[in-house]
Amino acid sequence: MKRKFPKILDVAIHSINLILINYALSNMMAFFRSSLLYILFFTSEMWVFVQYRKNIEELSDSKALANLLLIICVAIEIGLLYFFGIVSGELIPFKIKW
Repeated sequence: MKRKFPKILDVAIHSINLILINYALSNMMAFFRSSLLYILFFTSEMWVFVQYRKNIEELSDSKALANLLLIICVAIEIGLLYFFGIVSGELIPFKIKW
């Protein structure tokens, strides 16, 4: 049990990190949906999914658990996008006024 708790905590931190990063990337994908930058954010989101699954599989030594946690995190992200929506706004150039 002593060695199991740090692994559970590590899995929880990885999962929260995945959800927050992918929520931000999904917002950026929606923001740049009419630009080629969409591809960059979509690719980044897929890369984060793959890295998460690899990390969880290494921590748990179980492909089934890694897949299940990935599906749960994707469902939570979809729920966040559905219930909280996407951030809307416009692109404002960064200019320094002297």
